[in-house]
This record gives sequence, structure tokens and C-alpha cells, in this order.
Amino acid sequence: MTELAISAHGLGKRYRLGRVESGFRRARRLALRRPSAGHIWALRDVTFDVAEGAALAVIGKNGAGKSTLLKLLARITEPTAGYADIAGRVGALLEVGTGFSGELTGRENVYLNGMLLGMSRTDVRRRFDEIVAFAGVEKHIDTPVKWYSTGMYVRLGFAVAAHMEPEILVVDEVLSVGDTEFQKRCLARMGLASEEGRTVLLVSHNLQAVRRICREAIMLERGQVVSSGNIDSVVRDYLASVESPDLGRRHWDDPQERPGDELCRVVEVRATDNDDRPSTSFFSSRPIRVTIEFDLSRIEPELVVGFDLATVDGVTAFRSFHTDASVEETPTFRPGRNAVECVIPPGLLNSGRYVLNLRVLLHWTKFIVHDSGTLYFDVVADHGDFENEGRPGAVAPILSWESVDPTPDSAPETSMSIFASS
Repeated sequence: MTELAISAHGLGKRYRLGRVESGFRRARRLALRRPSAGHIWALRDVTFDVAEGAALAVIGKNGAGKSTLLKLLARITEPTAGYADIAGRVGALLEVGTGFSGELTGRENVYLNGMLLGMSRTDVRRRFDEIVAFAGVEKHIDTPVKWYSTGMYVRLGFAVAAHMEPEILVVDEVLSVGDTEFQKRCLARMGLASEEGRTVLLVSHNLQAVRRICREAIMLERGQVVSSGNIDSVVRDYLASVESPDLGRRHWDDPQERPGDELCRVVEVRATDNDDRPSTSFFSSRPIRVTIEFDLSRIEPELVVGFDLATVDGVTAFRSFHTDASVEETPTFRPGRNAVECVIPPGLLNSGRYVLNLRVLLHWTKFIVHDSGTLYFDVVADHGDFENEGRPGAVAPILSWESVDPTPDSAPETSMSIFASS
């Protein structure tokens, strides 16, 4: 039977709204029969188990209670209700750099912070060079940290905490600090901790990061667990909770409001997965099907139906029309209801939110439909060996590469003969 590293039962945390009352203020309020400011539950009835050596992601919107949960598990604050059984020493990376003294040097802060986090002086001395190298502050280690840049400060704070080697590593949004190279080192360090059999709890909005490190997840919403299980299914639930209200399907019921003119009226546009379910969240390793349904009053050979796919900041990733198909496979239309489907192939799109802009043209010159913001959907990149390290750009295709023979250098005498002949 698998041993549990964390077993939480009915955890709840309630905070008082407004300032803390003195005895005099409370007596005065009661005498005047004024209501109290009230309370708010940051967490309520949270129950879950984490097996030893497992990596669990905690995801949710801002204010969902993620950081409060980690503070309870790290024993930074006491729960108002429920309890959590924890087996092993907990290393908490909740506020990177907390405990640093600006007047002390980096070297002195490493020893001070390390001992505050539970390491002995001998442990700090043994890992000192590795900590400094990880943070990349070798040249500044004997400089007071008040002169450090923000990036240097948080890198050193993470480096100290990450080298504690606790049985349970609790991490809250450390991937939001530092540059890309440092974030890669953070990911590698957490991945190594998981591989070495330590238990990892990770809070992050970087969905690629949590999918790389974690296999299980829980999702919090308004302080309660609303989804738990396999990381992919919970990520889908999270993306669905922040998606646009059209839910991957835009339908116009009123014929008079349908985009178009007397020739063509668009009835519906939808983005679906392989099971033909409309959605606004997809993984890049799977195809995305875009279907456009429309009514035609007559056959018009020069009618073209398609869309632009762009990022939310307005950069067009690509444009596609139904005429992109070969002559033999080009869809044919008829008077009445028509439907065409375009498949965005797997392994093409990068992570991000995309907007589908509907386009219907006549004779390649007249726009019948030029609708912006028709549909929105999110993509989580999970294809290729770079899936969690990120690449720039709206698209991230896996292209083919091969070795070829280099072009031979031109012989000097050949060049001389050319000049001589001129």
C-alpha cells in the first residue's frame, strides 16, 4: 500500500474582514449594536491525499485559495477547521527571499536563511558553492544584498530554499520570477526532486510547467476543491472555467442577425476536438476541427469561405480558405444549408489564446463576412521535446532536419583566374 505524505481532511481557513478590534472597540460596537465587519472563508472543506514521491499541482484563478492552502500545509498559519497529517520535513518556497537582511552580504544571507529554513551550518557549508552557482551570483556573493537587482535577490532566495532537500517541497509561483534561463533551472530542480522520490506541491499559472512536473492536480475555486485527478483533465477543467461564454460554438438563431448578405448567411462556427465536442481549450498534440455552417441562396463559383487565426494581441498566425484543398478535394456547395470543416493539424500551434476571425469573400475582392472575434480558444503546447520550455511565436511546428554535404570552398586560384580574365 502506498504511504501518504499529506492527508488533508476538511481544511478550512476563515479570516476576519476589517481591522482587528481591541477590547474597548468591541465593547463599544456591541453597546452601539453595530454589526461586525464579518468574515470570509479563504478555504472551506478541502480534502485530498498526496502519496509519497508524488507531484501534485494546485491550480485555480487568483483568489481561489491556493496560497492559503500551501501556508496551512507549511504550518505558517493554523487552520480554522479540519486538519492535515504530514509525514516528513516540509520545505516551503512561498515568498522567495523572505528573511534576507539588506545590510548583510549574499554569503552571510545564505548561511542565515539556510539555518532559518532548517539546515545546519555544516549543511549550508557543504552546499554553498552549488547554491551560489545555481543563483548565478558568484561575482556579487560578498556584496550586501541591498545592492542586488530584483532578479539576483529572488534567484539567491530560491537557490537556498531549493537546496534544503526536504521530504516535501511546497512551491508557490516561483516560476513568475527570474528570466527564462533561471525558470528552466527551477523546473529542472523541481523535476529532480520528484525523480528522487520527494513529494512536490506546486502552485503555478504556467500550465506547461505543471504538466511537465506533475501527474495529478486539484483545482480550487472560491476556496473549495471543484476538480481533482489526472493533470490533463484538471487543466482542461481550469481552461474551461476561464473560457469565453460561447463555449467553442457561435450560433446565430435570428436569420436577420446572421453575418452575411442575401447570397450567404453564416449560421454557426464551432471549434471541436476529435470527439466532435465544442471546446475552448485544446492540447497542441491533437487536431482542432473548425466547422463553418452557412446558407446559400444560389450557387456562386467565386464564393470563398475561411478564417484568420490570430493571437489575442492581434498577430495573425495564418489564414486558410476552403480553396486551399486540392482541386479534387475542394468542397462543393449547393443552395440551402452547407457545412465545411478545416482541420488544424497537431503539432502546429504554440501555447496561448487564439481568436478565430471569420472571412467569407466573393471574387477575392468583396468581403461578405469580415467578422472579428468570432471564437476564442486556448492551446496548451504538449508536442515535441520542447513542450515545457517554451518557444517564441504563435506557431511551433516540428520541422525536419538532416545532414547534407557542405558546399566546398572555392579554390584561390579559381578566383584569381576570374579576375585575370576580366
